[in-house]
Amino acid sequence: MQTLMMEFGNQPVRAYFVWVPILAEDNEEAARQSTLRYWAPNSVYFWTRTAKLSHDVASVIRLPAGRPAWDVYFLYKRGITWDRVPPAPNYWQKQLDVLQGDAFNPQVMRVHVRDALK
Repeated sequence: MQTLMMEFGNQPVRAYFVWVPILAEDNEEAARQSTLRYWAPNSVYFWTRTAKLSHDVASVIRLPAGRPAWDVYFLYKRGITWDRVPPAPNYWQKQLDVLQGDAFNPQVMRVHVRDALK
């Protein structure tokens, strides 16, 4: 995603990176270090102390009950707003071992981002 954001840095594309505590070593300091490692233009970085968001989006993309969504990449077209329940993405990819969603592929995501900008 960092590479894509570098490519689309001067266009109306925004990335929101959210780190949640999934693994034992996930904490605020690790999130800060990842922010430095994955810095990209037009990007905003967040750390949340709970995995609630991960479970909320998991239900939206219909992951198995109890399975958190992490290492997922959502694409929303312009004008989509989040409310109490996250909206379904227009397109998404994952690095999870689940059937739903496409496998993470930056070249394919690039095509979808370009289409969303039209």
